[in-house]
Amino acid sequence: MTKPEPVPGLVIRYDFLWSHEREKGQGEGSKDRPCVVVTAIVRNADGKTEVLLVPVTHSSPAMQSDAICIPAAVSIHLGLDDGPSYVVTGEANAVSWDDAGIIPARPGKDWAYGRLPKGLYEDIRSGMLEQLRQHKLKTGKRQR
Repeated sequence: MTKPEPVPGLVIRYDFLWSHEREKGQGEGSKDRPCVVVTAIVRNADGKTEVLLVPVTHSSPAMQSDAICIPAAVSIHLGLDDGPSYVVTGEANAVSWDDAGIIPARPGKDWAYGRLPKGLYEDIRSGMLEQLRQHKLKTGKRQR
């Protein structure tokens, strides 16, 4: 089982740190969850790759513009559970691809759940850009 290269739309498992957890002084997320790789950047100085991740949750968003619903067929394809899932577009974590919080999606089997369809990924990206334009995107960089 080899860890894949980080590519946009890849769904992985990560202990996402929400902004409210960071504000309370927590250094890592309270649980592992599926997250979507939005972008990956190779830092030339050290050659390490940094990724921007957004979380997947079952919690229905307070406002529809704050999340993108994952269609049931996509959830099934990725092997997520059968509850409704949403990609939150207003929160993101920037982390090293080597971060210990990135763990196999299915231990002993797969590093990642799979990739989102291009159209769904573009909807997520557009939602994040809108959050950024409205100064509502909450991002955090984790240091381990």
